[in-house]
Amino acid sequence: MNETLIRWLEEREIADVRSRNLELAKAFAMVVKSTDQVFDLGCGTMSNFRYLDPLLSMNQNWIGVDHDPGMLRRSEPLVPRTRVQLREMNLATGVRTLPQGPGCAFTASAFLDLVSKEWIDQFAAHCKDSPILIAMSTAGQPEWSPIHELDEPIRLRIKSHQNSDHGFGPSLGADAACYLVDQLRHYGCRVIVRETNWILDSRDGTLLSMMIDGIERRVQSVQDPVDAQVWADRRRLELLKAELRLTVRHLDLLSIP
Repeated sequence: MNETLIRWLEEREIADVRSRNLELAKAFAMVVKSTDQVFDLGCGTMSNFRYLDPLLSMNQNWIGVDHDPGMLRRSEPLVPRTRVQLREMNLATGVRTLPQGPGCAFTASAFLDLVSKEWIDQFAAHCKDSPILIAMSTAGQPEWSPIHELDEPIRLRIKSHQNSDHGFGPSLGADAACYLVDQLRHYGCRVIVRETNWILDSRDGTLLSMMIDGIERRVQSVQDPVDAQVWADRRRLELLKAELRLTVRHLDLLSIP
């Protein structure tokens, strides 16, 4: 198990809970019936379950789906096993094997920006007749303050990484949520979208530090790298001096058939 990944997920859960749109979450809870099965796609450590289950209040059965058996084993003691099944599945190829239609509801968090146009086409066609809540999809590049002269070239390289293949084909990255909205509306679904941006400062020091480290690694690994170490060192100093601010744009979307 990658302990760095686990720490990242723990830190991002704090920011996600603060940023998620409670209005859409409650609306999702209102349309999910007590007999529905709730499928959590890319469930990871089950942070999405922890956020939504208290709002549902009907003791629905959940099925958490993830490709990583180590992550599922780690999540197992964190959920009530009487109501939550954890299922290993390659979602890149398995989404159309999931149940569909009435009796199902689908949700995911911090997942959609990893997938391709073709995957979203399949997902929308398969799940259009069920309630869907997709939370915390990246919807733009990080916006740092103070501004640094390397911000733009670094953004371009991070965008290139986001649009690479994460196992689902070439990713739509920051465009994924809007593309899914269009597809679901094409099928006649009522879709509501809300901004759920991270607004981070020195109180989020651990998360900011991990983001700086991750961006530095990714930028140094792509073709035509820029001097990410210079940029990262400046950002670490600004963080140490409590001068650093970061906005990361996200979207939540609710689809009602």
